[in-house]
Amino acid sequence: MTEEGSQTTRWQQRTMDRSLQAARQRALTRGGMFIAAAVDLLRTTGKADFTVQEVVDRAGLSLRSFYQHFASKDDLLLALIEETVQQHLAGVRRQVASGSTPRDRFEALVRAMFGTAETDDPASRGMVLFQWHLAATRTDEFGATVAPYVDTVAEVLAPGVDDGTFRDDLPVRVLAELVTHTLISILDRRVLGADPRPGAVTPDELVRWCLSGVLAPGNG
Repeated sequence: MTEEGSQTTRWQQRTMDRSLQAARQRALTRGGMFIAAAVDLLRTTGKADFTVQEVVDRAGLSLRSFYQHFASKDDLLLALIEETVQQHLAGVRRQVASGSTPRDRFEALVRAMFGTAETDDPASRGMVLFQWHLAATRTDEFGATVAPYVDTVAEVLAPGVDDGTFRDDLPVRVLAELVTHTLISILDRRVLGADPRPGAVTPDELVRWCLSGVLAPGNG
């Protein structure tokens, strides 16, 4: 037995650890159910204007449970975007890994990001609309959803800057920001169907455009 105020014994710590692990797993599982319900609603409507109650009903859980996991619908959709970004980048990194030189890896990254957007998926449209909403109302959170893309582009560019393939007159992070926002802008227009000339930009043309902005002089 331990006296009041004494340190936690090992068995007590193990019990608390197991309890916390179980609670974390339950939270992740239920959180995932709400995210899946939101994806289903996005695919059904193509819009992000569904209600929390619709999410709760689709998930088959309670409103109380929802607010134990998310402070608001915006927080739920933010979690959905974070999950989607990580899944998208996992596929992009697999494509990048196939390149043998910094230039090869950069070209693979541009092609992967250009070619993996599900432009005919209503859920993609809903998520783009929500990101624009975030950009206007919750700027820090919006920046956090884009940051993993910038980090990935910077990781691909950095070795090429070091070996002279890519320009070094701008910080790597600035180059990565410029490339990322170019790609995201084009992808958003494709997803929203806002391009007045669908298919006007080909993967080869986009690669050449992005390369022209990052290659060091003499490496064109």
